[in-house]
Amino acid sequence: MFSFSHNNINYTVRVPAYPVNLLVEHYIIMKGNGKVTERLFPNNKAEIFFNLGDKVKGINSNDAITFVNSSIVSGVRSSFFNFLPPLNYFMVGLRFTTFGFNQLFQIPAIHFTDNNFPAENVWGKEMTFLLERLYEARLQPERLFSILEEWITGCLAKCSLHEIIQWNKLEKKFYIPNLSVSGLIDRYMGYSHKHSIQLIKNNSGLSPKYIQKVIRFNEALAIISSPSFQSWCQVAYLAGYADQSHFIRDFRTFSGYTPDQYLHQKPLEYYRKDIIDTSLANR
Repeated sequence: MFSFSHNNINYTVRVPAYPVNLLVEHYIIMKGNGKVTERLFPNNKAEIFFNLGDKVKGINSNDAITFVNSSIVSGVRSSFFNFLPPLNYFMVGLRFTTFGFNQLFQIPAIHFTDNNFPAENVWGKEMTFLLERLYEARLQPERLFSILEEWITGCLAKCSLHEIIQWNKLEKKFYIPNLSVSGLIDRYMGYSHKHSIQLIKNNSGLSPKYIQKVIRFNEALAIISSPSFQSWCQVAYLAGYADQSHFIRDFRTFSGYTPDQYLHQKPLEYYRKDIIDTSLANR
């Protein structure tokens, strides 16, 4: 477990152990006095959050408004999402691996893409009971994480661990440099091209090509935040873009900023993999 702060919000993160880590990337507690709009970028991961504070307002890239009263299931995003933390901001939740949501619940992830639903609308009274347990433990961070872990472990007991392992292995293949979608499918799927694309969309919420685009974008963010950052040409090359114009276009689509605007504002996203990896390495 580790913590960091940004914009008057304290973040506490726990990365689960095997086999839960095949499905859940991390658990997180976010608590503080919100004053600044936060912008969340695409990451190929669905999330579930439970609200233990005041109502939270969210706005997607198309200006559609979402309110989080008690809980929210947030599908993978194809573009950025803004949320406005209230003065009493207290959220507890988790982020899934790319295929973890579908593998755990056997719900087509594509039904949740770019959508947000109250968790009660998906799992009913089970979520009301879970929220009550979390609220009772709100002063105990370790207990909050344990309650979430108990819920996930109970769901995991009903799943095929072998299938979960196979999909988790496939997720890692998306990070192989210069591997085309056709190459990935031919080498690792074992189904026809069309059927494989549909399977990946159902299990992740996005097409394999879009998953790769989001990975490149997040790799670009990590490079920009690193001490070795030099120029946009360097970022485009190291992140695997065909040229700088492709990089700029994707960057604006996913973040809502031009690269120069992003560099000037230096927004910080709690879920960025490089932030979590650095925090783990420094423990």
